[in-house]
Amino acid sequence: MLVLNEKIINERKKMRKKKIALIVFSLVFGIMIYFFYRSRELYYFRLFKSNDEIYNLVISMREYMWNFRKYLPLWFVYSLPDGLWIFSFGIAILYERRYFNFHFIIFTGIYLFMIILEFIQLFFGGHGTKLGTFDIYDIIFFTIGYGLSVQFSKNTKKQLEISKIKELHQNCIIITIFIILGVLPSLL
Repeated sequence: MLVLNEKIINERKKMRKKKIALIVFSLVFGIMIYFFYRSRELYYFRLFKSNDEIYNLVISMREYMWNFRKYLPLWFVYSLPDGLWIFSFGIAILYERRYFNFHFIIFTGIYLFMIILEFIQLFFGGHGTKLGTFDIYDIIFFTIGYGLSVQFSKNTKKQLEISKIKELHQNCIIITIFIILGVLPSLL
């Protein structure tokens, strides 16, 4: 019995490491795209302006990476970070959940909200507005990120011994963090 429990604990540790790796890799890759190829007026650059050494390092890396910008399609620079964001969000909220269906409904609601927000940009947004600009590629990458995170999570779904209240609390924290990561760069 003890060997079986150790095996389960080790498997859960591996799954948590995989979960963290998927979340961190996709977020960091998306943020790197912002650093290297998006406007210097975005929120992420303001984080480093207080430290000249780090800011100068980021600017140097940006100048080097800008040499490759002409080889990258627009969707890579402007839409892929959205897909990476929702993918990492989906992994954070769905992966390894005992009450998967409950979390799936929450995540689907967030995905639909993002799609609706994109269509609102079609009618009320535009280049230079705080609301943003409608782009069909944003919808495509949101959908790809949503679908991949759901598929990854369904394939690795485990029945954990966590209460529904604890999972709801974890979701509130995750939702808050990802709203901050998703909204701040475009608003500030």
